[in-house]
Amino acid sequence: MRHEHCVCNDMPQINTDIRFVVVRHWKERHKPSNTARLAALAIPSLSLVDYGGPGERWNPATLEVPSPALLFPSEQATPLPYTPQTIVVVDGSWPQARKLVNKLPGLSTMPRIQVSPLTVAPTRLRQPPIPEGMSTIEAIARLLDQLHGAGSGQPLDALYDRVVQGTVAARGRPLR
Repeated sequence: MRHEHCVCNDMPQINTDIRFVVVRHWKERHKPSNTARLAALAIPSLSLVDYGGPGERWNPATLEVPSPALLFPSEQATPLPYTPQTIVVVDGSWPQARKLVNKLPGLSTMPRIQVSPLTVAPTRLRQPPIPEGMSTIEAIARLLDQLHGAGSGQPLDALYDRVVQGTVAARGRPLR
């Protein structure tokens, strides 16, 4: 972001006993609209791993984590019989995210946890192709609300809102 819209000094610090592993599609790495990078700055227990870059090898040990759950929508998702210690999140466009879930060994069979979007959708940098879709930072915020109580994800919501408003201001015109 341009210096006058930088959010670095306002970065929240969200401490949680849950470990997050975000597997980001490599094409998202340098996109200014990628929100996984913001979540990684705000949550010390979040590790961000890129997948699929040319010449890069995937380390399957990345997904060898204790009591995992995949944060991804599924019609077969049922309430988990345990509290996950690790939440795996795929990050990318919807087609990229689906491919990651289907391609990476272990993800397609990992127990799923899902969240519901806010009743009033915020202004977003990118519009999801499905009504219940949301950005990575929004999904993590909703999960924090679900696991730690309402309002737990609010610092991420506020951060994302500041980024969106800064982007609008920098463009000098509203988003689509």
